[in-house]
Amino acid sequence: MSSVHHSDSDPSVDAAHSKFNPASNEKDVEIESSHAATPVRQPPQLGSESFWAPRLRAQRGAYLKAMGGVVVFIMVTIWCILSMYWGSVWKEIDLSPKLNAWIINRDSGAIGAAVQEALLAANDGPKPHSTWTLIDPARFPTQDQVDYEVTNALSTWMVVTVVEGATAMFEESRANGNASWDPRSLISLTYATSRNFQVVPSMVLAPATQTLNRALAQLSTQLAGEYLSSIAGNQTAISNLANAPQTIASPFALNNRDLRPYDVPVAIAVLVVGLIYVCILAFINTMAGFGARQPLQPFLRYRSLVAMRILVPFAAYFFMSLMVSLLNVPFKVPFGRTFSYGAGFMTWWCATFTAMCVLGLATEIGISIVGPRFIGFVLVFWIIINVSVANLPIELSPSFYRYGYAMPFYSIRSIYVKIIFDVGERIDILKYFGILWAWLVVLLATFPLWILRETRAAQKARQAQQNAKAAASS
Repeated sequence: MSSVHHSDSDPSVDAAHSKFNPASNEKDVEIESSHAATPVRQPPQLGSESFWAPRLRAQRGAYLKAMGGVVVFIMVTIWCILSMYWGSVWKEIDLSPKLNAWIINRDSGAIGAAVQEALLAANDGPKPHSTWTLIDPARFPTQDQVDYEVTNALSTWMVVTVVEGATAMFEESRANGNASWDPRSLISLTYATSRNFQVVPSMVLAPATQTLNRALAQLSTQLAGEYLSSIAGNQTAISNLANAPQTIASPFALNNRDLRPYDVPVAIAVLVVGLIYVCILAFINTMAGFGARQPLQPFLRYRSLVAMRILVPFAAYFFMSLMVSLLNVPFKVPFGRTFSYGAGFMTWWCATFTAMCVLGLATEIGISIVGPRFIGFVLVFWIIINVSVANLPIELSPSFYRYGYAMPFYSIRSIYVKIIFDVGERIDILKYFGILWAWLVVLLATFPLWILRETRAAQKARQAQQNAKAAASS
């Protein structure tokens, strides 16, 4: 035993062993040189590496791959979703003839004929212009009936009315030298700007005014020449004309009757961007709820989970919608034009709460379907398909956008316009509430199914994670 121990520790024995075992010697040399040439790489250190550090190659690759995928997805979203909004407005001028307007000509003379011919000829003229229709005066014998069609029935965007016997009234005033002659007494334009404060001035009023001013200027020149020729040498007629020079210089002017003017500037915050804010506020609540329920959700029974995900957001929307509604009070939004002030406010709050439930529940379903990673795209899509049909009349968009009549933004905006400006029928409010309630019923009916799908996917993910840990430990 002692001799064996001595030989293991004796250098001469080791040398002899190496001499008679050259392969073993070469192998040992290779191992030593390999360790010397390839040092052990240290893991990346927290807060100490540059972006292009070799030790971050794996992390950097995963980051760039993820960001590249997001950028590609956003570019696709721009063309597939944002393009919907662009498409809703690009044909506004070309489709302006879809906005109907009426001519009620109660005059059988030259003035009524000139107005009627000019407006009907505009139907074939350059755009933008409304499509003018000649209406039998007997259909609406009084001005109040005409006004109702414009402000409540919404049968037409504008009515141009020539008063009965307009030509005879003008000729009589001119011949008698009526110093109180009012050029605005013969032709009136009746409209409601608050029906759509963007479209009525530009697509309806401006083209009609331009057409009528041109026609009346020509008529004034023609009638002035004819009258001056007829009274040559008639000193009495000349004296009478001197008493009423407006009957020859500017005998006609348009009487603009804006029955529902856009006289609440803060309404733009409510009717345009305010609807987007309501949707975003509901979305913020959705994201907060998603983060808050993660420690609790795995332990809940399915029925409790469904009840929680419906009732808790709805309770939040109740108070959020109240705050959004109260925000309009100090900024003097008039709640008392259609109903009493209190009834108007309560109707507004009810509409806002219902809309927030619909908009928020849609994002709740969205996060159950696509998860938090892609919920931003769901929000963009949800806002775009609503905004595309809310700002302009759907008549001015291609036929594809007729889906807008069933969208939440369109309905809630219509309710707001009725409350603020008293445009449309009161009964229409029930129609718009019905659309919102229909959305709510459909979303509530399908939400439990999406929650079940999400729950099963989460259970599978947890099971796979547990199996992976078990495999790693074994």
